[in-house]
Amino acid sequence: MSKNQKKCPTAFRDDLSGQALTFCATKKSPISPRLLPRPHLSSPAIYFIAMIPCLLFFPILALPSLATPMTTSLHAPVMPETDAAGPAITPVAVFGKDQRRALPRSLKQLASQVGLLHNSRTNTLCTAFCVGPDIIATASHCLFGRYKKRRLHLSSVVFKLSGRKAASPAQSRLAGHASRQARRYVIAGTSSLNRKPPIGAARDWALARLARPACKNGWLTTANLSDEAMQRANSNNKLFQVAFHMDYRNWELAFSRSCPVSKNFGGLSWTAIRKHFSSPRSLILHRCDTGEASSGSPLLMEGENGPVVVGINVGTYQQREVTIKNGRIIRHTKYRTIANTAVSSAAFFKKISILGKARIIQDRARLKQLQKVLKLRGLYLGKIDGVYGSRTEQAIKAHERRAGLPVTGLATVSILATFDKTTPAAISTSEGKATGNRVRN
Repeated sequence: MSKNQKKCPTAFRDDLSGQALTFCATKKSPISPRLLPRPHLSSPAIYFIAMIPCLLFFPILALPSLATPMTTSLHAPVMPETDAAGPAITPVAVFGKDQRRALPRSLKQLASQVGLLHNSRTNTLCTAFCVGPDIIATASHCLFGRYKKRRLHLSSVVFKLSGRKAASPAQSRLAGHASRQARRYVIAGTSSLNRKPPIGAARDWALARLARPACKNGWLTTANLSDEAMQRANSNNKLFQVAFHMDYRNWELAFSRSCPVSKNFGGLSWTAIRKHFSSPRSLILHRCDTGEASSGSPLLMEGENGPVVVGINVGTYQQREVTIKNGRIIRHTKYRTIANTAVSSAAFFKKISILGKARIIQDRARLKQLQKVLKLRGLYLGKIDGVYGSRTEQAIKAHERRAGLPVTGLATVSILATFDKTTPAAISTSEGKATGNRVRN
């Protein structure tokens, strides 16, 4: 290899926009990012395709079968029919022979526990599942998207059970949708998925409260498995996945059996893989067969009393190698899928009951009061406007960490009541000031 020819060890590709991020390593800095305005720049490339399993209905996909319009009402979305002669698209991550099958009779109850998450404004589809009578779990990017500048609209999200052929499917929007305050009723590992190393796949989970109990006929329980317990379940062939896939039987639930889980895949060791991910302890690598719209689906284990959730499927991890000369690609290999990724239920299972019982502050005046107290303690740096945004959420999380509480970011009545008891100084109604230790914007 000549002096002006080099290899970059790590890269990440935004699959839908075609924008490429290449990270050339040095001895001092293992990941040194730079942005290159070319559709495919990387080498050896490490990819996390977070939204491939989450179906996005945009012409840029160049898939004519996805052009079917979808309803914007609360009713069931109109699904594009797949060709009877074969699937409309190539499956995203099928390892060897396609193992996806119809739900066995013993698991038919999952049709009332696993549903579609549809955003009628942006025409995105994901899988989500019930973890309480009015609580669902899914991938965070299914609610917030993967672009900071193009957020999804939570008020347009509908969760629907019973599949597309049900006469009267159970469905609901998110709590707070009517007042455009649905964000107050969501706990998420992240609202801005990091798609470059360290990749945020292990934080790509979310819990959301529904406006009405669409899951009242049953929900899934979660299990916090150790690595050893996960490997035992894997060795005993007890792990499987249930999800919706765009290319499978016109939106019927697909059952993926024989899902190998391992720390090492594709000739890569866990020591090498974990360096590309943040919070790798919560990351599960698996090879369940997946397709578009399977983001947010449950990774399940056979339990004594039925299936239990051990993780949430979120994306596909790929690799390729590219040789760059004088800043231009001169040679590259094809993309190689290493494994699918899931978030361990250990990252979120304790927060399910918290969200279910939480009394969320709904009126603007009380949220302003909470913001003032957080500002007084130096935790909140935004405006006192009574609007629940990322700054308010992060300030609440900072308080919860300081107080040794479960970190949720929820603006609850109980947190405000705690502050009322521990704040002797009166709080000024001035937007930019607080009495006592005077704090200014």
